[in-house]
Amino acid sequence: MHIRLYIIASLLIYIGACTQPYSKPYDLLAASGKISFEKISTDSAQFEQSWLVWFEQPIDHEHPEKGHFKQRIWYSHKSTEAPVVMITEGYSANRNYTSELARLTNANQLIVEHRYFSQSCPDSLDWQYLTVEQAAFDHHRIIEFFKQLYKTKWATTGISKGGQTAIFHRALFPDDVDLSVPYVAPINLAREDHRLFDFFHNVGTEEERERIYRFQKVVLEKRNEIMPLFKQYAASKEYTFRMGDEKAYDLVVLEYPFSFWQWGSNVNDIPAPTASAEVLFEHLRNGSDIGYVSDQSWESIKPFFYQAYKELGYYAYTPGELKPLLKGFEEDTISSCMFAPGGDTLKFVPTMHSLMSKLETANPKIIAIIGENDPWGSTSLNNKKLTNTFRAVEPGGSHLARIKTLPDTTKEKVLEQINATLSN
Repeated sequence: MHIRLYIIASLLIYIGACTQPYSKPYDLLAASGKISFEKISTDSAQFEQSWLVWFEQPIDHEHPEKGHFKQRIWYSHKSTEAPVVMITEGYSANRNYTSELARLTNANQLIVEHRYFSQSCPDSLDWQYLTVEQAAFDHHRIIEFFKQLYKTKWATTGISKGGQTAIFHRALFPDDVDLSVPYVAPINLAREDHRLFDFFHNVGTEEERERIYRFQKVVLEKRNEIMPLFKQYAASKEYTFRMGDEKAYDLVVLEYPFSFWQWGSNVNDIPAPTASAEVLFEHLRNGSDIGYVSDQSWESIKPFFYQAYKELGYYAYTPGELKPLLKGFEEDTISSCMFAPGGDTLKFVPTMHSLMSKLETANPKIIAIIGENDPWGSTSLNNKKLTNTFRAVEPGGSHLARIKTLPDTTKEKVLEQINATLSN
């Protein structure tokens, strides 16, 4: 590919002129005129020094003449003898922190904001360059640059979309790092993957699913009583809804089961159908984020929905027996593409099958952390050809599944594999 030829040439900017290895972080950062940086306080005693780094990237790796942007990196140094953990954020990276994997391995750390999110944006957003491949080349260039200083073992990690991003980078550049540890990361094989529809018919017990349905039904039936509370709350948060209040209310109710299972809610906290409008609304707003469907969220998360309906896939709502109670929608399947730039006109490119084929061929070392009851667990890495991938599942776990929440025997296996892979 032409883009691969460019990456070789572009790296000369960073490493071609180097005639001697670097021994200190400052010397590495200061050697390139394409990087700006400032020293910041460390997040924990684990690190000796930390910097906020702005790393220049081409908008289009195949055609660098189209311009550049600065990608935000939070860089924490421990030792040139320690491994490096790079967090491939799927969204913004607005602060420095110490990841679970970096803490467990006593590693150096890089937190990389995803292109087109928050501060890591070109002056003009041309959506065609927000792709899985362009992001993977961003990460490849960053790794190659920092490998001038760190000749040790490397790992990538990320949570949810950040975990996806780590997997995609590994599919395209399997030899960049020694290990990837994606947390609760979905790999959706379609614009709206049928496995996510199937999940809600099987998760939990029949009684739990029935109680969730009854709650949705009653808050739709009592819409006229609850809607004033909905509007009052939205006004207090300065939320607006360009889709209209009725559609926004419908979506918040339809989102409730996804949020319930994603965040590991307790069915015993669901109020009885006879509860007051105030009690029902309080539970609804706590269990399904009203801000998620607001114009304010719409704007801030626009890059995500572009990616979701261009390459990554997402989920839709199937109201079923609740459909007659909706006021804003008449469809049997309600797509979330309304939030994406271009909406329903955005053409989906089925990228995942090609990426998974590349991942199968490379078969790199991956430890996938999965919550059993997390909706995104239904589309997690689960491919028998990936013999070097270990699926570490938290029974009954949610999107909050982490290494520390795994059962002891599973946790021990994970830690053994991490230590064996990243020890020098």
